[in-house]
Amino acid sequence: MSRLTELPLQSTPSVKSCRYTTSHLLTSREIAAHTVKDTLLTNVLTFIQDGWPATVSQEHEPYYRKRMELFVKDNCVLWGDRVVIPKTLQRHILDLLHTGHPGTTRMKQKARGYVWWPNIDADITAYVNACVGCAQTARDPPRGCIQPWTWPTVPWFRLHLDFAGPIRGQTFLIIIDAHSKWPEVIPVTQLTTKATVAILLHLFASFGYPREIVTDNGAQFTSQEFQSFVTVHNIKHKLTAPYHPATNGQAERFVQTFKNYFKASVAVTSQRSISPQQLDSFLFTYRTTPHATTGTTPAELMLGRQPWTAFDMLRPQTVHEHVLQSQEKMVKSKESPVFATHQEVWTRSYGSANTRWLPATVAESLGPKMYRVRLEDGSITRRHVDQLRSRSRVPEPLTSPTLRGPVSTSNASEDIWNGVWVDSETLDSSPVGICDSGSEVPPDPSVPSLTPPVDLSSNPTASITPPAGGRPQRHR
Repeated sequence: MSRLTELPLQSTPSVKSCRYTTSHLLTSREIAAHTVKDTLLTNVLTFIQDGWPATVSQEHEPYYRKRMELFVKDNCVLWGDRVVIPKTLQRHILDLLHTGHPGTTRMKQKARGYVWWPNIDADITAYVNACVGCAQTARDPPRGCIQPWTWPTVPWFRLHLDFAGPIRGQTFLIIIDAHSKWPEVIPVTQLTTKATVAILLHLFASFGYPREIVTDNGAQFTSQEFQSFVTVHNIKHKLTAPYHPATNGQAERFVQTFKNYFKASVAVTSQRSISPQQLDSFLFTYRTTPHATTGTTPAELMLGRQPWTAFDMLRPQTVHEHVLQSQEKMVKSKESPVFATHQEVWTRSYGSANTRWLPATVAESLGPKMYRVRLEDGSITRRHVDQLRSRSRVPEPLTSPTLRGPVSTSNASEDIWNGVWVDSETLDSSPVGICDSGSEVPPDPSVPSLTPPVDLSSNPTASITPPAGGRPQRHR
């Protein structure tokens, strides 16, 4: 079991203390307001919009080197996804980054996902070095190299368990997921196997059963009751070497991080214990900060997404606006049909495997997407617009026209002139042409004369004599 010796903390008045802050969260609107008041960033904003000069001053040089990657959104200067913070807000951002007393590396990793200003890495290092709590809990020099555990490829495959405490009268069960580095910290009042199993079952209800559990040789984990618990749930239980906590290094490292946070918080606030709110704040900061081993936040590896944090409010909502624009395009690209009352439709049928659509009539509209329709048997049902189709009736037959046409008893081809059917009633039997001079052109003897049509109504038995060759001839 990991324990912390309870010794009084010596005061160090000469060391500059970092601020334990509960300052309000910043938004992009506040950053924009400070940006337009910052002389340096106002010049940078103007250069981005109107063009950069050939030479710039020394204070503009860091921005000039990144000029091709800088842009302006809602009066905020951005470098990629990182918001450029004006001078007046940089200390506030450092306070936010140091929530939970993370070390220099973790602060830099988090900052690189959200904010930037010249020399930000040096400012973070100086900030951590000036923190009283962090200075008093600095780590010892690294030990000799040990064999690392195999990294699981999926979350919640192997869990590392350890107890931290008693710390100022409080003891905590620490559970670390080996894949994502996701921590669970549960205050405990009883160090019994029964209490430990109850906590594990509560977590397993949310995340499922792991395949492996790694613990030290504490009585809670070596008891017959715990062995029966892991056997029943088909969990492989691995014990570390006695008196060698480094074997369970993943839990041990987090225990040390948690202790450092506790001691730093006590040193800064003079509190005697960790409140539930402080514990939640620490866990949220740890879970949403990129881990040094994986390079990704535990939350993203565990949950498959990055939770919304205070730093996400620093960026203008460019992504949100892009999603809204995409949704508007989707709505416009596929407008739902609108059906009128008494309109005949096809409605989706779910009662028969052979008939997918039934004829119906729209009775009334229940909303932009919902209708009440009446089936042919008189029954009423509700249908979504996606379950309806327009229905068209077969048009009524028109009155049969009287058959008229250029019919000849001798040669049907004579009723076709230059490939066009013509009405013989409108033509003279001997067509003639008109020259440009106005004189008549004599008929071409090679063109047959037109034959008047036969009146079928007066002689219904009249027959049509086909031309020689058995089919009409087309003259071209």
